[in-house]
This record gives sequence, C-alpha cells and structure tokens, in this order.
Amino acid sequence: MRREALNDLDLGIGKGEGSIGGSSKIARPLGAFEHLFWLADQHRPLHFTVTAEIEGKTKPDDWRLALDRAQTRHPLLSVSIADLASDPHFVSHAGVRIPLRVVEARDPSLSWQAEASEELARPFESRNPPLARAVLVHGSDQAAFILALHHSIGDGMAASYVIRDVLAALAGEDLAPLPLSPSQEELALVALDALAASETGDELQQEQAGAASSYRPRDGVRPTVRGLGLPKTFTEKLRNRARREGTTVHGALLAALAIVGTGVSPHWRGVPIRVLSPINVRGALGAGEDCGLFVGAATNGLDSGDFDGSPARFWNLARHAKAGVASGQTEQGIVTVVSALQQVVENRPDVAAVAEFVSQAFAHEAVLSNLGQLPFGSRFGHLKLTSVWGPSVLGGFDGEQTVGVATVEGRLFLTHTSYTPPMGFLEEMQKTLVEACAS
Repeated sequence: MRREALNDLDLGIGKGEGSIGGSSKIARPLGAFEHLFWLADQHRPLHFTVTAEIEGKTKPDDWRLALDRAQTRHPLLSVSIADLASDPHFVSHAGVRIPLRVVEARDPSLSWQAEASEELARPFESRNPPLARAVLVHGSDQAAFILALHHSIGDGMAASYVIRDVLAALAGEDLAPLPLSPSQEELALVALDALAASETGDELQQEQAGAASSYRPRDGVRPTVRGLGLPKTFTEKLRNRARREGTTVHGALLAALAIVGTGVSPHWRGVPIRVLSPINVRGALGAGEDCGLFVGAATNGLDSGDFDGSPARFWNLARHAKAGVASGQTEQGIVTVVSALQQVVENRPDVAAVAEFVSQAFAHEAVLSNLGQLPFGSRFGHLKLTSVWGPSVLGGFDGEQTVGVATVEGRLFLTHTSYTPPMGFLEEMQKTLVEACAS
C-alpha cells in the first residue's frame, strides 16, 4: 500500500501517558527486526532498561527539561506503532513527552535496582506513544537515571546515547536534532549489498541446535535486578590477561557465566549452555548515534561440565566463547540474521508464530549483553557519570539469566536480571574471573 494512502487511514492510536496534544503522522514501516520485536513483545514483555548513576547536585525540573530536549533529538522517542492493513508502521506524535517518574531517595545507589525491576514488570502498549519512559531516583548530591525502551525502537547502545544526550542537556550543551533513523535492513542493503543471501529462517533455526526454550508462566512475578562493579585495577588485569590468552573480556565473561550457571542450576548440567550475545552492528552498517535498533546476535554453546577449576581450562573455554561470538560479527553473520528475519516477517506471522520462532532460533539459557567501553566521556559540566548498569532484559524463558555489561572509565559494571536469580550469581562470576587471572 502506498504511503499516501496509509496517511488517509484512521490510525486508531491512543494517547500516551505524557501526551500534551499535537498531531500524528506516519513515519515509516517497521524493519524486519523491529517487526519481530513488536510481535514478540505482545507475547512476553521484551522491553529493557539501562541505568546511569551521576554525581553532582541536580533538580528534578532540570531533568524534565533535559529529557524533553533529548527526546526532540531522537525521532523514535516520540512514536507509537500502528498496524495499518497488516503492515506495522511507526507513527510520529508531536507534543508527546516521555513520562518521568521521580523517586526521592537518600542513597540512589541502593534504590535503583528496585525501580528498574518495577519498570521491567510494566509492559508497554505499542499503540500508545511514546515507547519510552524514565525514572529519576533523586538524592541530594547524586542520582540514578533509568531509561526504559520498547525494543522495537532501540537497543542498549541506543539507550546509552540517549542517556548521554540527557546529561549533555543538563550541562547546557546544544543538541542538534537527528533525522528519522532507517531500519537496519535498509542500511544493510546499502552497506552490505548482500540481502539476497540464501540463508532462511529455517536455516537460522538449524544453526541454533538444541531444544527450544520454554516460556515461563505469566504469573505476575517481578524480575530481580542486581548490580556489581568490578574494581578498575582488576578490570585492567582481566583485559590484559584475556588479550595474552588470545580471547576477549567478553569471552572471559561468557566462560565465567557458563561455569557459574552450571554450578548453581541443575537445569544447566550435562548439556552445552547456550549463551546469547547481542552484537552491536552500528559500525558495520554505517549507523550513527540514533535511538534505533541496530543489533545482530550470536549464540554460544559452552560445555563447562568438565571444568576442573584450572585457569588453563577456563581460558580454553573463553577462547571457544570468543570464536562463537566472532562468527556473528562478520558480514556474513550479519546478513544471515537480517535475511532470515526478513523472510520470517514477509510471511506475515502472528504473535504465536513469532513466539515459537524466537524460542527456537534464539533459544538460550542465558544472555550476555555487553555495551563495551562506552564511546563518550564521564564529565558533563559539574556532573560526573560514575556507572552504567544494564541492559536489563528478559525474553520470558524459564530459568533465564541475563547479565548486562558496561565499561565506564575502564571499570566493568555487571547487572544480573532474572525471574529466578541464584543467590550470589555475580559474586561467583567475579570469584571465577579472579581465580582465572591469579596464575
């Protein structure tokens, strides 16, 4: 259907929580990954949070204005999704503000986890704009800022760029508006010129061998969110050791996650543990710093059942983990995912069909979502960014464990999110890493 004809349809869109009036217009169709996340989110909530901690005196009203300015910079922060003639489109809304919930706290560093958990427990309604909301946990001279995004409009890096822009606005910097970001499939056509690849949705499912993940019941349980910061000196030691061992920090974290998970979860024993790693494809596709969805994925099957606690066995596992992730970072790996998802959505699946596809093609026991070293500084006028926590996200699978990772000024911050969290999960990961680096 032509775009002009779509504009004449009744959009049937509800008003967002922060609506202050204004007009609506069709922006663009959803890309394949955006479409997939839109449908999957209707089966189990798939939105996510990223949290930043800031030192320095601020006022809630200043955060409100800064969030408004950042929203104006990123067009997808003002959209809803309308299913127009079985063809979902982003719809832009003028005058709709991102809801900001303010929580006063004596020590925001102790309070943000509960607030992030509450946000994860509240699903988005994709028909109601905007598909973003925020929480300010405000103290006298520090704050925690939580950004929640519907996964169709962004990924972990998108959230970090939006948070950066909020902090820049707080510091009085000018924020130039960005154009509406294209879908990653549109960018792939230009950057990779390879969407005619032969990979299909069935072949993607075959690559992720093993049983499908089982969805947990809709029982209203709120997920648990916990964070652990590793010392800067140890982060540097881990990075240097991983480099000498021919792997990466991400590979070492994958190995530690699999080892600890096997030790605490009976469901993980005796089988390779599938750890899903979202992959930032912005560089490969020439995407900028827009709020948008630009991700690939790689799944590692790690067999840690015979791990004997020795550093040699640990680093072998870490090298294997690195190789598995590297396959998803190649041009062919990106094309495989993009092409497969294109084919899936072209068949116009319903919510149930997409849920089944996701449980097979992206089956996993755990997720390791690593933002890496954030590509911006920590000083914003009189404010200092001290930590970033997340992404916190769950696919709704039984027994699923997610570890989000971000590096700020050379220091690793780990965030564990789960409906069924084993006690001391992050502490055991840290212990495993320390022992691997001790020899």
